[in-house]
Amino acid sequence: AVVSTQSTGEQASWVCGCTDATVTELERSFKGALERQQGLEGWAAWLKSVVNERLEAFTEKPDFPQHAKNFLLNWSFYCSMVIRDLTLRSASSFGSFHLIRLLYDEYMYYLVEQRVAKFRNTDPVVVM
Repeated sequence: AVVSTQSTGEQASWVCGCTDATVTELERSFKGALERQQGLEGWAAWLKSVVNERLEAFTEKPDFPQHAKNFLLNWSFYCSMVIRDLTLRSASSFGSFHLIRLLYDEYMYYLVEQRVAKFRNTDPVVVM
């Protein structure tokens, strides 16, 4: 089953308050990574590049931690939309995608936590 990227993208851009171009770029980037059939290190680099790209504009702003939280919420919402679409289409890839999503979510959380700790000049343990 194929995820309805148009519907998912429209809903995500509306709820998350981002442009259609942002969602389209994320989807294009994800599909490119899938086509390259990269290993774990490649996916880790891809996730790090997404975090860097989405948070770079806010790195020097005093409300950076709030932007970081919003990014995590938007990431979670978008991934939930994809999971929902896979569920509605009874996709055979649902189980695999769900497990990978759990791993990606934890790594995203870790990356953002590290960025916020660096911003606050503190230990990551006390960030969240």
